[in-house]
Amino acid sequence: MGGAERRPGAALRAVSEDDALATHEAQTSDLAARPGALMLDYVRVRLPDDDDTRAALRGWVGQWQVRGIGWRAWYDESGTVLDGGIVAWCSDRARAETEGLLVDLPGRACACLGERLVPFLAWCCAVGHVTRADYAIDDRSGRLTFERVLCAVRSGAVVTRWQQARPVELYDLRTGERVGWTLYLGSRRSECLVRIYDKAAEQGRGGGPWVRLELESKGAFADALAREYFAEGSAAVVGQLARRVRFAVRVEGDSNRRRWPTAPWWAEVLGSVKPGPSLLCGEKQVVTVDALRAYVERQAGPSLATVLMADRGDMSWTEAMLERCQWRMRPKHRAALALAEATAS
Repeated sequence: MGGAERRPGAALRAVSEDDALATHEAQTSDLAARPGALMLDYVRVRLPDDDDTRAALRGWVGQWQVRGIGWRAWYDESGTVLDGGIVAWCSDRARAETEGLLVDLPGRACACLGERLVPFLAWCCAVGHVTRADYAIDDRSGRLTFERVLCAVRSGAVVTRWQQARPVELYDLRTGERVGWTLYLGSRRSECLVRIYDKAAEQGRGGGPWVRLELESKGAFADALAREYFAEGSAAVVGQLARRVRFAVRVEGDSNRRRWPTAPWWAEVLGSVKPGPSLLCGEKQVVTVDALRAYVERQAGPSLATVLMADRGDMSWTEAMLERCQWRMRPKHRAALALAEATAS
């Protein structure tokens, strides 16, 4: 018989590792890009594994909590930092010299660094190599809509080197209502991917449109783009976006799409980024009671319904639980309550 027998355990481990990576990378923050600025929303870097670099890294991200497991197949040791970030290394010194230290900070971990995030990226460029960086522009004015981008895709009015676009829509099966959407341009395995998605839906927030345009850079391209940013400012990132995708206005009778004019709404989105070094960590959004209602329904709605049905309408446990939880209210909850009371009056 030709070929080696595939062990079921190996397949299960591969699936488990893929799930772990997907879960890790999906740790998005609730920060929004500031008006006129790019937001840095994911950082992955490879650094030399030596005592000086480790000490300097701790100064940025703090002491890591050792997990007792490896990460991304190449590293047999890893630890957690910040909120969901990972530092990984090799216990074998010869291998450590080749692989170095891997620092992987998804959105929530980036948010923990706050105003230190961009200086951290600059330090990483000076010391090591950037292997992934995501840059985001947020549209809060209703210029980027699913209907507009999907209409452009279906009519062939997208000028890009990529061959396919992949729209994804999420629907509530109880109501048939669309509750989220994403348009992917490019491949997850390539060095560049563009995402346009409904950030408000992802965060379960009301209060108007919030659509994110995101450039995911990886590999050698990520390192080159990060260095180009520090040399040229935000124009470097906006320029890479503009080179890779342009939504246009169809001109009947002209088969050359590259001659079609740029759609005004697309020009407004890219042009909203101010020239210069406008790369920042995002800013916290105001928490509202409506947003908290949506969060409770999404996260605990079925559980609350089960408890109330089991109690046959008896609200004593629910009322006691609510009374207990009042003492756990955080500043953002009190701010939302104050805002609701001020609006009501």
